[in-house]
Amino acid sequence: MVMSALYQNNQLLVKRAIRVAFFATAVWGLVWSAQFFVASNYYYRVNNQLESWQANANLVNASKVNEAITKLDSAISMFPDNALYYQMLGQLYEWNAYISANEETLLKGAFINYQRSLAIRPLWPASWVGLASVKWKLNQVDSTFYQFLNQAIEVGPQDAVVHKFVVEFGLANFAARSPEYIKMIKLLKHHMELGLLNPHSRNEIVQSIVKYEVEEPACRWMQTASYPVRKRIPNCITYD
Repeated sequence: MVMSALYQNNQLLVKRAIRVAFFATAVWGLVWSAQFFVASNYYYRVNNQLESWQANANLVNASKVNEAITKLDSAISMFPDNALYYQMLGQLYEWNAYISANEETLLKGAFINYQRSLAIRPLWPASWVGLASVKWKLNQVDSTFYQFLNQAIEVGPQDAVVHKFVVEFGLANFAARSPEYIKMIKLLKHHMELGLLNPHSRNEIVQSIVKYEVEEPACRWMQTASYPVRKRIPNCITYD
C-alpha cells in the first residue's frame, strides 16, 4: 500500500512537472512570436524608408533617421544576433552623417555596426561594402579601403550592392580625374556591365552615369557588351 501511494504521488508530480514545462514553453513561444512580429515590422518599415531615401535623398531628415534608429535598436534588443539589423543600422548612421554636422562621429558609428554585422555573418558583401563606404566618406582611401572592397567582391561577385558601389566609386574618381580611377578601371567596366544586366542595380548605375555626365565614356567602355547592356546607357544606341 505504501509503495502504491508513493508511486501515485510520483506520477502526480511528473504530470504536474510536464504541465508546468508545457505551459512555460507555450508562454515562451508566444513571447518569441510577438517579439518576432514586432522586430520584423520594424525591419520592413525601416527598409522601405531606406529604399525611398536611396531613390530621393531629399526625403530624408534628422527626425526620420532618428525614429528609424530607435525602431532598429528595439529590434536588436529582441534579436541581438541578427546580422542584417546591424548592417541596416550602419546604413542609418551613414544617412545621419549625410544630414548632420557631426559627420565623422556618426560615420565611425556606422563602421562599428558594419563590423558587428560581419562578426555574426562574415560573408555578407553589403557589410564589407559598408566598411569601404565609410572609409571613402572619411577620405581614407588606403590599402585597408581596398581590402574591404576586394573582400566585398570576393564574397559577392554577382551582388547588386557590389556593382552599385564599384561603379559609383569608379565614376566619382573618373569625373574627378583622380589617380584612383586607374586602379579601378577594370573593376569599373566589369561591374558596370554586370550591374546594367542586374535588375536590382541597373537603375542606380544609370543614375550614376547620368550624375557624373559620363554617357559617352560609358558607351565606349561597353562597346563589346551585349545589346541589353548598351541600350541602358543614355544615347549609346541610335537607330539613324
